[in-house]
Amino acid sequence: MKKIDELKLWIKCKKEGRIEQYKYSNKCKESRISDINRYSNYLKAEMENFEIVKRSFPENSDEYNDAKNEVSRWKYTLEARKLELKFIRPNDKDDITYRNIQCEQFSEKLKKIISPNFDLRFHGTPIYYAEKIIKSGQISSSADRYDGYIKSTDMKGEISASSVETVGRTINFFSDMTSYQSSMPAGCIFAILPKNKEDANYGKDLMHSVDFKKNPSQLFGIFTTPENIKRVKEWMKQSGLNHEIVYTFEEFLKAVEIKSAIIDNQIKNSIKYNVEYNEIKHESIKKYQNELEQEK
Repeated sequence: MKKIDELKLWIKCKKEGRIEQYKYSNKCKESRISDINRYSNYLKAEMENFEIVKRSFPENSDEYNDAKNEVSRWKYTLEARKLELKFIRPNDKDDITYRNIQCEQFSEKLKKIISPNFDLRFHGTPIYYAEKIIKSGQISSSADRYDGYIKSTDMKGEISASSVETVGRTINFFSDMTSYQSSMPAGCIFAILPKNKEDANYGKDLMHSVDFKKNPSQLFGIFTTPENIKRVKEWMKQSGLNHEIVYTFEEFLKAVEIKSAIIDNQIKNSIKYNVEYNEIKHESIKKYQNELEQEK
């Protein structure tokens, strides 16, 4: 941040009575810078070790794969720290309150209003990875992005995704809702749809990787805290994606409620049509049979 911007931020925080939050955010920045320096050294050492291993062991040997994974692990960790540093800012009490309320209440609210016929899935991520997802147009695993390095349980070509029943876990543990402890904004939750029946039945809490550029209809929406709305909408615009499907938690619930009503109404009308069609078909068969009897 430029000195003039830093001064403006300090003045703003002083005016709003947030000097303590300002000081704490600077400590968080210092911690991240320290981590970046340490992790850079670790990465350099592992890259040097990998070069030695490559000269001594064949590809796909345990030694080769272990050394390769260590390089990828530190690349992943270093990038995360650099991305976090970009977003650190002084906390706001209203933002913290909002985040804690969503952790406590959102999941149950969603369960009450969503249609059982609406197969919606959820993928939570920190704010800095949300930016990368939107700008790349893809949700993919670390194995796809870091040369086979598996950060969680997701293998190549798959991602973790919770259901309506388990969305609370996504919000509480994977969306950085408590990252205010490090002066970070909340993350985002991507509400996505299975691409097809195979995808829907792929596995418990798993989906195939999602490409919004190729399959935009798979992205139902993104919901996050009010603080993030403006920046996330801007990322969507820059990426050629629909910025109107970026919601606060409350706005997202309303969008789900409306879509659920539409889905249920379509199913109701479809059932009614099929019943009426079968009744007409049955009457036609009876009429044809009667005509045959009369001809005899």
